Amino acid sequence: MQRMFIRCGIVNLNTNSFVAWKTVRRLFAEKTRPLTAIERQERFRDASSELISSIAQPQTAGGLASEISPTSATIPLTDAAVSQQASNVFEIPDVSVSSEVTRDKTPLPFEDIPGPVALKIFEKYWKYVPLLGTQLICSLLINRLTLGQLKWNRNVMPLKYLFNRYGPIVRIHGPISGDIVMIHRPEHIAEVYKQEGEAPVRSGIDVLQHYRLHYRKSRLPGPFTMQGTEWTELRGNLDKPFAQQLTRYFGKLEMTCDELVQRIRKIRNRQDEVPGDFDQDLSRWGMESFSILLLNRRLGFLEPSGLNAASEPARIIEALTSAHLYLSRCESGFQVWRFFETPYIRKLFAACDVIDGVIGKYIRQAQNKLRNRSASTYQEKNSTADNVEDNGSPILDKLILDQEMQPDDISTLIMDMIILGVQATTNSEAFLLYYLARNPRIQRQLYEEIGALMPSRGSELTQYSLKKMPYLRACIKECLRLRPAFPYVTRVLPKSITLHGYVVPKDTYVIMANQISSHREENFEDPEKFKPERWLSNNTERGEHQAFSSLPFGYGVRSCLGKQMAETEMMLLTAKLIREFRIEYDYADIGSNYMVVNVPNKPLRFRFVDRD
Repeated sequence: MQRMFIRCGIVNLNTNSFVAWKTVRRLFAEKTRPLTAIERQERFRDASSELISSIAQPQTAGGLASEISPTSATIPLTDAAVSQQASNVFEIPDVSVSSEVTRDKTPLPFEDIPGPVALKIFEKYWKYVPLLGTQLICSLLINRLTLGQLKWNRNVMPLKYLFNRYGPIVRIHGPISGDIVMIHRPEHIAEVYKQEGEAPVRSGIDVLQHYRLHYRKSRLPGPFTMQGTEWTELRGNLDKPFAQQLTRYFGKLEMTCDELVQRIRKIRNRQDEVPGDFDQDLSRWGMESFSILLLNRRLGFLEPSGLNAASEPARIIEALTSAHLYLSRCESGFQVWRFFETPYIRKLFAACDVIDGVIGKYIRQAQNKLRNRSASTYQEKNSTADNVEDNGSPILDKLILDQEMQPDDISTLIMDMIILGVQATTNSEAFLLYYLARNPRIQRQLYEEIGALMPSRGSELTQYSLKKMPYLRACIKECLRLRPAFPYVTRVLPKSITLHGYVVPKDTYVIMANQISSHREENFEDPEKFKPERWLSNNTERGEHQAFSSLPFGYGVRSCLGKQMAETEMMLLTAKLIREFRIEYDYADIGSNYMVVNVPNKPLRFRFVDRD
């Protein structure tokens, strides 16, 4: 018991120790007994009132300890000495941050840009290897470094692989083209466009340039290969005539779309499915639209006579298909055609000769008509709104008279637009139909928008009607984001710039992978999904898109010359098809192959079901 007294703080025992012990037991029991519910509520209310009052009162310099008095009715948390010691301990002095510590932002040298190490090791030995051997060694090295994952003529996997391994900027030293820098971030692409100047330079198609300059002995290499002020002048002279053509011949373009609708009804089977070569019919539609706008002629690509293998339209379609195929084969892989004539380049040149012969025939016809027309009559007819007769083409007139271009130069211009422009438009339309078939909800919403302006089958469409279809335009933009016609854009730097902290010198060849940029999660939410709503003006997500995250037609002075033509043709045909049919697709997913432009990698076996 004495030991217990010591623990309780009672050390002096007297004769009344037993009484004192009982008192201690009673006080201890009162302090330790459990509180009733009413007592707990009263204690909690009293404590809350004291806490609120203490917070409401202004704090003095002495802090909380100075407000607690020995005669306070509440139990003090600590005594004054301990409170004073605590205030001394928790006193925080003022700390100032020195501005002398700064990060070095000096750009890193060009040689530090990451890239395949083996290519850098062999860089100094490439100059001792013959040209053909250099291409072979380079291709084998790249294939070895990437474990065979790079297929340069199939898709954009090579660039994506390199970005995933080396980061947002990659440098490769090529044996022929010198240093190549590849980028995909929108801010880096914007910096390149910002520095390109008034006469930007981009890469051309070497084999087409070889065909014009060396095989055909032409003066111009073609608009796709033109550079500098020569391109700028040509672009300025053609923008206005192209816009005028869309207005003048919109009705004829609509008739061409109606012909394709009738063609679909003839070629589909009992399950409403079109054959796997439906891409040929889209090419016929694209060529007929092009001939109307550029030549002011209906060549009959979708008419029964034009389907005859011996007809001129059939020969053009066959030549166009062959030219596109062998162009991609000559431009990728080993370019042996630089040293001697190969079977591929012979087939390419033969296809180009067919197209060039047809174009040349209509150019000569336009020249003969212009010789019989006086200059005053030409100016008078140009001053009216409906100044074009069915036997004359204003674009050819402008090129022949105003620009004084030679027939070979005009043929070169038109051929480039056929081989590249028509193929880009038709393949983009094929991808759009595929995405609409894979997304019935989006197709149904698009049908409601089109049906409001086309209440019945065969309703006439106008340019004004197309302007009132924002969802249709959003669908086209979303399709071109996922599958742009050209997956990357190139530039040659006119001066040194800084990208991602590295100095990129003048005359460096830059590849801007805009398709990879438009598929990145940081640029678009759910980037692999077809979501046209992201492009509508009332969508909050639209403001989050970076300006250079999707550039299907390029940007600036070197942007696509036929952008407005391609968009109008796609909108017109899509509106017609969605109004007439419900489009379905029941096979494997369609991807893309890179053949100078993106093309579908599977047959277009769509089902076109008539709407009730």
